[in-house]
This record gives sequence, structure tokens and C-alpha cells, in this order.
Amino acid sequence: MYHFSLPVQQRLYRPLSCSLFLCILCMLLGSSAFAGEQAGKEKNTITAIESTRNAENVIITLKGTTAPNYTVYELFKPARIVVDVADTTVAKGLVLHSPAKSLVKLETSAISDTKPPLSRFTFTLPESRQFSVIDKGNNIILSIADGTKSVAKTAKPVQAAQTSIAINAMKVVTNPGETRVQLIASGKVSSYHYDVLEKKGNTPPRLVIDVNNATGDTLVSKRNVGTSLADIRVAKRGSGLRFVFDSASDTLFPFQVTPLKNGLEVRIQETDNKKASAKDDLSALIQQKKAIESQLPTVDASKEKAETVNAESVASSMKDAFNFAGYNKERITVDFYKIDLHNVFRLIREVSKMNIIVDDSVSGSLTLALDNVPWDFALDIILNLKGLQKEERFNTIVIHPKNKKFSWPQTAENNLSFETDKKVTEQEAILIQQQMNIPKTVVEAKQHIAKAHAFEKKDEYEMAIAQYSAAFTKWPTNAKLASKIASTYLVQLRQNAKALYYAKKALKIDHKLYAAALTAAISSANMQEPKQAQHYFDLAVRGKTPLKEALLSYAAFSEQQKHYPEALKLIKRYETLYGDNMDSMISRARIFDKEGKHADATEEYKKIFYSGYRIAPDLKKFIQGRIALSQTL
Repeated sequence: MYHFSLPVQQRLYRPLSCSLFLCILCMLLGSSAFAGEQAGKEKNTITAIESTRNAENVIITLKGTTAPNYTVYELFKPARIVVDVADTTVAKGLVLHSPAKSLVKLETSAISDTKPPLSRFTFTLPESRQFSVIDKGNNIILSIADGTKSVAKTAKPVQAAQTSIAINAMKVVTNPGETRVQLIASGKVSSYHYDVLEKKGNTPPRLVIDVNNATGDTLVSKRNVGTSLADIRVAKRGSGLRFVFDSASDTLFPFQVTPLKNGLEVRIQETDNKKASAKDDLSALIQQKKAIESQLPTVDASKEKAETVNAESVASSMKDAFNFAGYNKERITVDFYKIDLHNVFRLIREVSKMNIIVDDSVSGSLTLALDNVPWDFALDIILNLKGLQKEERFNTIVIHPKNKKFSWPQTAENNLSFETDKKVTEQEAILIQQQMNIPKTVVEAKQHIAKAHAFEKKDEYEMAIAQYSAAFTKWPTNAKLASKIASTYLVQLRQNAKALYYAKKALKIDHKLYAAALTAAISSANMQEPKQAQHYFDLAVRGKTPLKEALLSYAAFSEQQKHYPEALKLIKRYETLYGDNMDSMISRARIFDKEGKHADATEEYKKIFYSGYRIAPDLKKFIQGRIALSQTL
């Protein structure tokens, strides 16, 4: 089981990919993921640390009494591999014996200010080495490349733990208060991680689950759900699979990911978003439900249940059949009797909200009766009956006879641009001349960029980064392209060294590219280079209107370095430019606590509680306790 995820303190510096609020909450309340998985579990004890050596690797085994819950990450200067094991005690007198003793130095420590507490094992190396991690039964097995062997270029797993697992089905069960999604696999899913992406533009908030070393040949690429969870999309990612859970609203649903004996289960708490946005009052919803139920007539429970099950079964079968065939649009019921075709298309235009263009040669009438079918299914039936076909692009459907050819207007390929070009007054001849003077390498670079965009849309970031890198080789003066590569390495692939490398290249081309400076700052902070990180943070906020992420990330970094006055100044600047939000309010409250200003912190927590923001359950419980305690003093 490979774990190359960032530690809690490093996750603080990852912009855009997950909410800064979530990272701050992790620091405030501890790792809730560890807490959830450890609930009701027998406490683990590391009883021994053993080591062996094979032809290429030094193998270190942490022997435990129960299956471990752990994370592993690498630090630099000095090179270290850190293993954090949750809710675990360490037997007295543990030492690391040869042969590993000649390669690494072991330090153990207890981290008690997290929930649950952690036992930390730090292996200090003479230099950075390739390594891999698996768990076998109750043991954690760390395999480190032995630098004394000339053939040891990379560390290989000590057993065939990377055997691919097949995920054969997605089972979705919806109830009024909960939606459950089960990823049914051929065995235990032992290597996975998940992350949260915030809403960005027209892209909804998402839960992303990456399962390593997995196949899904029988899975459909998209499954519509229609609850708080809009849909589930599946894509290949490296040697594994990525499952993307799209929210149906502008806020992400509360969720819990739990491993099963034969897969994974995602439980999503259902809420009435419209009512929750106005008033988060569960008791009111319960009373409303009771009031409605009290007005319903009494029926035979057994008969009602049988009818309900039958109706739900038929509806579910129909829905699955349509989804399998690719029809998943809004459903309609139509009853046409000798109606003019143009009026039919106008009706579909109203339902679909798409632009519909009908060729002048299309004519005739239609009689058709369909009940509860997707509108795109109804449209295809009409087209087949009348010998017509459709061309669809850019929210527009063109309908014309099958024997008539239609071609869309041709447009130039997009380039990597983040700003609107305002200089649009040049004469056409000048623009043509400029286009003719574009170097061949730049044209080729744009083709690579277009391919990278296509891979990104499918969440295939390894393939996208390969295309972006090829483009930058051909277009080495494009600072924004270098910055894009840097941010992709940081946010999507979590490779700090690569992110810093390309961010520096971008800044060398354009020293005022503040987004690249922010990427360099976060990468440096993740690599435990505080002086370098501060230099780039200073550059990232130098402009008149710094990025929101730059101000909040710099404030969080300053707080971690215990520079509390500087952190508060950055939060104040954020508030002046963008107004207060949940992230800035929590940061300020936490800093007040660290400064010993507990009364000020409590007042800040009260503001959060009554602000109207959606508050995570754990944080809400913490604030309620804090307010209650202040009222008793």
C-alpha cells in the first residue's frame, strides 16, 4: 500500500485543490480521517522494529498488534522518511538493529496535540533515496533503496503487493437522509486516497477518490444519481482509477469514506439545500414531515410496500436502461397528434434550453406518444422517424435531412492564455502578417497545449503534464506556460520539487508573475525551506491586489512560524480587499488563542457561529462548547 500523501502541516500550503478552511480545521481539531477510521478499534502497539537487506533494498518492518492506520511522507535537509501511526503506543526499549542501522538513524516521538494522537517514526538518511511502503497484516514494511549497491536505482516493493484489483460495479442506494455509493471490487481496496475540490467557475464542488492499481473494464464512464450527488464519473489515472463525485449544488455534501471487505463505501448526508441555505434547522424539517404524514390517508402497509417496491424497481430499471444507452437528460411526457414538426422542435427547445436550428427543407407533421422519457431520447426517435439527423456543438443543435451535409465553422486552436487581449483595433492585414510570422515551434507548442487541455478535462494529469512539458520545450519564453506546469505539479500531482523548478523558470521569464511566486512559496514551505518560502511569499503579495490564495496561504505560513502579528496583518489586508470569510475568521480566532487572548478568540468564534456560513459538524460542536464554557465563567 503506497502512501505518498502530504502530512497535515504540509497540506496547508496546497492552493485551489482543497479549501484552506479544511486544512485549518485539520490543524485545529486534528485529523478527522484518522479519528473516523479508528473509532471503536483496538489500540495498536508497535512491539518491534526489524530490518533485513536484499540485493537492492534495506527493508524495515514495524511490527504491530492490530492493522495500522498510518501515513508516510518524505522531508528534506536532512533527508528523512516519516511514518505517522494513529492511536498507537510504542513498546519500551525499541531500537533499530543492523543492517538498517548502517543506513538510517531512527527517532521516535509522540504527537499528542492531534486527534487521535500519533506515534511518529523518523528515519534520517544520508541522502534522499527512493522508497516504497506496504502493509501486511498488522505490520508496516518500509523498503529503502540501498545506495551501496550500484544496481539499486529505485526501491522495489518487497512483495507482489501491487497486483491490480478489479472494481466491477458501482451500487447506488438513495434514502431521504442518505445516499450510499458502494464501489464493489474483487477484493480489499488497500491503497486509495481522497481529496476535495472547491467550486471553480461552472465546475461544481467535487469529492475525488483515487484508487491505485485498479481496473474497471465493466464500469460506465458516467453514472447520474440526482440527489445531493449529481453524478459519478470514472476515468483511468496512471495504473489506477479516479472516481469524481460531483455535487448538485454550490456546496459540497457531507461525506464519509469507509473501506469494505470487497471495496469502498461513500456515505453522503442528504440535506435540503434550499432550506439549509435559509435556515439550518433539522427539527423544523422533521416537524414538517410529521405534519404532512398526519394528513395522509391510512393504507395497508404490506400492500403499499409491495406496490412501492414494484414501482421503484420499474422506475430504477427504466432509468438504468436509459443511462446505459447514453440518454440522461431531463424527462418529458409528450402526446403529439399530427403536430407540425417545427412546433415539436420549439417545445424541445423550451425543455432543453439549447439553441435549435432547423434546415428550411424540413417539413411535415408527427403523431407520437411517449411517457417519462429523456428529451434527447424523444428527439432521436423523431429524427429517425422523419429521416433527419442532428449535429450538436456549443450548446447548439442543427437539424437537417440525412442526405444533406453540414459543416461547422472552423476556428483556430486555443492557446494558453489567462487574460483577455484588449488590443483588438489593429488592421486585419497586420494581424495576418503577425500570424504568418509565428515560429513553427510555437505552432507546435500550441498543439501540445491543446492536447494537454483535453487530458485535463478527463482528469488525466500525468498525460497532461507530459504535453505541457513538451510545449514548454518548444516555447521556452512562455512564462504562463511554465507557471501552469508548476501549479499542475503542485496541486494535482503533489510533486513539490518539480513545481518549484518550473515556478522559478516562470519567474525568471517574468518576475511579476505572482501566481508562479505563490507556487514557489508553497512548494518551498512543503519542502521545509522556510527562508526561501518567505522570500517567494513576499513576492506573491507584492502587487496592489494580491491573490486571495496568496494572502491566506502566507498568513497560514506565518502562523506556523509563530509570526502571529504578521499573520494578523495579512488577514487584515485580505479582509480589506475581499471581505471576511470563513477561512479568515477561523485563522484570526486560532491566532488569538495562540497569543493567549482567549476572550478575543471566543468572540471571533461567536461571529463564525452566527455568520450564516455553513459550518462543518465537528467545528460547529467545538464552537458550541466554546461559547457554553465562556458563559459559565
